[in-house]
Formats: sequence, C-alpha cells, structure tokens
Amino acid sequence: MSNQKPPQSTPLNIPSGNSPITPDPEPRPEVENLTGDKMTDLKAALKRIRPLEDFENIGKIPCARNSLLYGIAGGTGIGAVRFLGSRRPWLAANWAVGSFLAIAVFQWETCNRARRKEIQQMRAIQERYPHRHISKLKKIEEDAKNAAS
Repeated sequence: MSNQKPPQSTPLNIPSGNSPITPDPEPRPEVENLTGDKMTDLKAALKRIRPLEDFENIGKIPCARNSLLYGIAGGTGIGAVRFLGSRRPWLAANWAVGSFLAIAVFQWETCNRARRKEIQQMRAIQERYPHRHISKLKKIEEDAKNAAS
C-alpha cells in the first residue's frame, strides 16, 4: 500500500475560474490625456458625461449600491427625527440631504478601503503561492484521473 492520498475533487479556499483577481488597468487612450488648454480640456470632459448611461450602470460600480442605500436610510431617518423635533420642514430637509451625503461618502470610502485591502491581500497570496492557481490544480486533478484510469 502506498501512502498517497486520493486527490480531492475541489480544492479549498481557492476561487473558481481562471481569470486574475482584478485585471490591471489599461493605459488611457491618447484622446483622454490633458492638452494643457483649460477650455479644450473642459469641453472634452463635458462631452464624456452621460447621465443616463451612468445611472443605468450604477449597480456595476463597486460599493455604490451599499453606500447609496446606507445614505438614503440614514438621511431619511435623521431628516424624520429632525422634523419631529423641530416641526420645520426646510431644516429637516437640509439635515436629511446633508446626512445622506455624509453617510454615503463615509460608507463609500470605508467600502473602497476594505476592497483595496482585500485585493492587495489576494495579490500577495497569488504572488506567494503561484502554484496554487485553480487552472494548475484542475490540470493536476485531471492528470490524476487519467493516471487512475
């Protein structure tokens, strides 16, 4: 009898898929570089703003959904409490909008900081254990199955 263990069907603590954790950003196209002329750069920047497209894709932006939901809930709650306490709608509305912005920005920054830290840790793990990539583990598993049959 040999002391070899049978191969496991799925490795533990490794995400599935063969794609890298996050792809490295591509260099900016030449048309996006600043020209030095403020008016030309401002016109180019304004041409790139597409509010309808931005709102359609807001769910794809990391941390946007959670930060907006926290901001909406917090702003509504604080605005309601201010209204009940003062019975002045403008004051309550100002507090609601201000607290929405503050809570949403704080949540956005907190979430992005956690994301950056997690990505940094995953890249460090990838660099430290390159032999543990899922594609290599799948190949080892297939080789073991082929050798067994």
